[in-house]
Amino acid sequence: MTELENIALNVGDLVTATVTKKLPFGALVEAPDGTPGLVKGLLDVAEGARIDIRVDDIDAEKHRFSASVG
Repeated sequence: MTELENIALNVGDLVTATVTKKLPFGALVEAPDGTPGLVKGLLDVAEGARIDIRVDDIDAEKHRFSASVG
């Protein structure tokens, strides 16, 4: 099994993720499959909030993704 097969997300997927940490430039989120991700520019959100996002890029080697508000 490759690293990419360990991530149940694909580029372009629309999912509801949970905000795990606020940062000065965005927010860290967790996808439903547990994969961590970053949503840049998401500033006005509370930790624990559930938000709809679109997966923009997947880094299979580091087992994480980047996304935008979807």
